[in-house]
Amino acid sequence: MYVFVARQPILTAADEVFGYELLYRNSEENRFVPVDPNKATSEVLMNGFITIGLERLSRNKPCFINFTEDLLLEKVPEYFRPDQLVIEILENVSLSLDLIRVCRDLKQKGYLIALDDMIDINRPALMELLHYVDILKVDVRAVSDENRRKIIQLAEDFSLTLLAEKVETLEEHQRCMKEGFRLFQGFYYSKPVIVQASSIMPLNITYLRLIRELSVLEESVDVDKVTSILEQDLALTYKLLRLINSSLYKPKYSIHSIKQAVMLLGTETLKKWMYVLTVENAAPPTHPREQLVMKTSLTRAKVCEQLALASGEGDMADGHFLTGFLSLIDVITQRPLAEAVSTLPLEADILAALQGGENRFRKILELAVHLETADFQKLGESLGGMPLNVSTVFEIYAQAVSWTEELFQENFMEKITE
Repeated sequence: MYVFVARQPILTAADEVFGYELLYRNSEENRFVPVDPNKATSEVLMNGFITIGLERLSRNKPCFINFTEDLLLEKVPEYFRPDQLVIEILENVSLSLDLIRVCRDLKQKGYLIALDDMIDINRPALMELLHYVDILKVDVRAVSDENRRKIIQLAEDFSLTLLAEKVETLEEHQRCMKEGFRLFQGFYYSKPVIVQASSIMPLNITYLRLIRELSVLEESVDVDKVTSILEQDLALTYKLLRLINSSLYKPKYSIHSIKQAVMLLGTETLKKWMYVLTVENAAPPTHPREQLVMKTSLTRAKVCEQLALASGEGDMADGHFLTGFLSLIDVITQRPLAEAVSTLPLEADILAALQGGENRFRKILELAVHLETADFQKLGESLGGMPLNVSTVFEIYAQAVSWTEELFQENFMEKITE
């Protein structure tokens, strides 16, 4: 399936791109469709930061994102690096003491905060919030002249940056320049442009199992069980790896297993991300092609893991599982392989194996592919020099196919069997 995000540039007075506002879209049609605000923001975050990626979407410029009160109180912005986004607080967000405390904490951690659609300066608690705000976005077409003057004065009093939004004419632009606005956005500069990408959808049943497994005290979470659940869902694993690479949790060391990725994020952070993903309302893959690729990926993963164990590479079995699991990621994301894996924080040997490099991960992966395609000549050649025989690898393959079939039957049941 395809996902969509619209982006609109925010320019400086020198006509340089300062950043982009990311806007919710659910199709190629460039207009906003009414939707639950939490869902809209969650989809923009997942589709923009994880599926499409900031390299392509904003050339790594900061992205302005509208955050709802719920997502702010959940501290969702903290899942990303401060240099990646500007937190926009919508005009309909209640400026409660809890929200102001969240903004104070975000400010202390280096995040930029913008107040969106500033047309009224009489909102309760506004003056308290302004201590933690960096940018005032002023709707130059909706604000009255009187409030416009007051907002400009507020910006001066609190040393805030003024951003003129919904600028549509040269005259409006020139007036804003004279009034001291430093950032600019609107149709006069550019209409929103839609960016799309292919996405893979996690299984709904995986959410339920993970949420259930994570809904205990942090010290009681069974990391091995959480890892086992993730190992059954290619989409979630791929998004987890992308998340690590694009967030505050970007690792100093490359990832060699799904368990390592879980431990790096931590179960509390993973639990919060499950909230965002659940709001995004992912659905199970129902297209036969998607199901086939998912099944093949799972089977390859299991075959690679078991071949590694049988050939004396048990210490690297997790890495072999991950290699097999991601070996069709280019097919399912409909992207060139180099692009699909370029933003994953993988161990160098695993990354090389996925791209065709000769090493122990590649040797096991090729053996799994030969089994899958029933290429017995290449299978015999690949077994040369390995402590494995044909009957053993056939048995491993048959068990892996049975494991995958059983897994899929469970995942497409109407409910979890207790």
